[in-house]
Amino acid sequence: MARLIPAEIETPRRAPPNRERIIAGLGKTRLAKLTPGDVERFLNGMAREGLSSRAIGGAKGLLVGAIRRAERDGKVGRNVAMLADTPRGTRKESSAMTLDQIRALFGSGLTPWWRAYLMTGILCGLRPGELAGLTWDDVDFGDGVLRVRHSLKEIPVENPPAGQPKTALRLEALKTEHSRRTLQLPAKVGDALRALRAAQAADRLRLGRRYGAMNLIFGGSAGQPLRRQEIARGFKQACQKAGLGSDWHPHEQRHTFVSVLSDAGVDIELIADAAGHINSNITRGVYRHQIADKVARAATVMDQVFGTGSA
Repeated sequence: MARLIPAEIETPRRAPPNRERIIAGLGKTRLAKLTPGDVERFLNGMAREGLSSRAIGGAKGLLVGAIRRAERDGKVGRNVAMLADTPRGTRKESSAMTLDQIRALFGSGLTPWWRAYLMTGILCGLRPGELAGLTWDDVDFGDGVLRVRHSLKEIPVENPPAGQPKTALRLEALKTEHSRRTLQLPAKVGDALRALRAAQAADRLRLGRRYGAMNLIFGGSAGQPLRRQEIARGFKQACQKAGLGSDWHPHEQRHTFVSVLSDAGVDIELIADAAGHINSNITRGVYRHQIADKVARAATVMDQVFGTGSA
């Protein structure tokens, strides 16, 4: 099966940006002399750079974890990162792809894995965790439906061995009735999923019992669950290869789904049901930039019918 990140767009692995930033900003200060003020100045600098609250929080969390190990080993008496205030960053508004961008993405020579992932995400509007948690048991090609029942979650692991991940990936049932939903499969999604299943058959045959037991649709080449950072990195690269730039995240597939339906005139209540929201107020609040302004559209229709000149 094709690799998760196609070879032509794969880049060498590098240290996570937050780690590089911490080393550059605080690396010259001895840990024993680091103060909460030093950490706050570092975090405020990230805010001044226009970084998001999520990025700033991630950097602080990395610092907290690193200093916690030093605390455990008796190298420091307190965790100064935990004492530092966290500034609010600049929140990047999520974007929705235009129809031209969607067509460019779908026509960019995608692998079976990425074609199925992108089409399912954009044409069905699933959350990233829901996409990662889909299993082949959730697809009924005969009835043409996709059952959304689980999400792939990262669960903290207590006292992991040195060098091992601090979280484990598990399938968890969706908690609300509205999140658990059954969607009709768009034809293109069905075709893409069939092609992916055929591509995975060779890996299953080659690996036998070593193939992942979770039966994931969007697992790795050995059927293993994939961490969201790995998928996000490949997603950015796929968008860049298609000429869309690299400033995209998998959750913006869902924004695109809502935007396309809204622009096509689909009722907000139906969009809310398809998105798995408990009511349309949530849809309006979360996707206010993607929901077409019906009041403005109504005025446009009136101008077209009655003209814009004086009576």
